[in-house]
Amino acid sequence: MEERKLLHSFLAPSQKALSPRRMKDSYIEVLLPLGSEPELRENYLTVQNTVRFGRILEDLDSLGVLICYMHTKINSTKTSPLSIVTALVDKIDMCKKSLSPEQDIKFSGHVSWVGKTSMEVKMQMFQAGIRKSTHP
Repeated sequence: MEERKLLHSFLAPSQKALSPRRMKDSYIEVLLPLGSEPELRENYLTVQNTVRFGRILEDLDSLGVLICYMHTKINSTKTSPLSIVTALVDKIDMCKKSLSPEQDIKFSGHVSWVGKTSMEVKMQMFQAGIRKSTHP
């Protein structure tokens, strides 16, 4: 608790005291190596050998928080004085019916809007389609 009180001194006294940030300052790409690391894949599989979408949502939630911390990063301290939580997921669009457990998944995202007490984060998830070769 004392550490949290100490961190309070790192907060900016006003909005004007904050340094300007750009969307690209918070941009991040992360690879989930389902295809290239079979031992990790086991943590993401259901009994039907499909990808647990709930686990993917957990990863997206964690990524969103990481993006917010990157946006609010204070270089002079290792620990952030802020507590960041996910309040709302506005929309999820799925272009594929299911995810392949044999393909890596790439996540990316950045902060797209900032208010006084909230931030909006845009994230994408991409998995290359399985290419099937055609034999005559």
